[in-house]
Amino acid sequence: MHDFDPSLLKAHFGQLVDAVGTQEAAAAFLGVSRQRVGQLISTANNDLPTWGQVWKLEQVCGQSLVFKAFGRMTETEAPGQGALASAVEATAKASRALQVVHAAKADGVLCSSEIEDVRDAARENLEAAQRQFDETMRLRPTLRVVA
Repeated sequence: MHDFDPSLLKAHFGQLVDAVGTQEAAAAFLGVSRQRVGQLISTANNDLPTWGQVWKLEQVCGQSLVFKAFGRMTETEAPGQGALASAVEATAKASRALQVVHAAKADGVLCSSEIEDVRDAARENLEAAQRQFDETMRLRPTLRVVA
């Protein structure tokens, strides 16, 4: 079991802000200033985003980044079991994202369905990368340096 790490919450919240678009867009949705959003992301201060703010931005972008990440951290699975599977999945999702972009660019014209396909592939790629990161972080306490 891992202790709560405020910097991890800030990192995931930063990814969520990026998923919304910009700090300005996130600020508009949250009803705060862009500077405030920057403070909530910055590890230079102790202010943390509230669960309500996380919830609001996850609703706006249509995906759970923060809650899912912390949910994955509480799953009980033997350390290392999911690391290889998540690495393979992340590689497959990245390949799929590249294929979708290539297909969209093939005729030189981007239609709305192709743009949506690219967005979906990018979102799936991000989720797979986050799972891979989470699984790798689970390994950290078990890794030992052998001299």
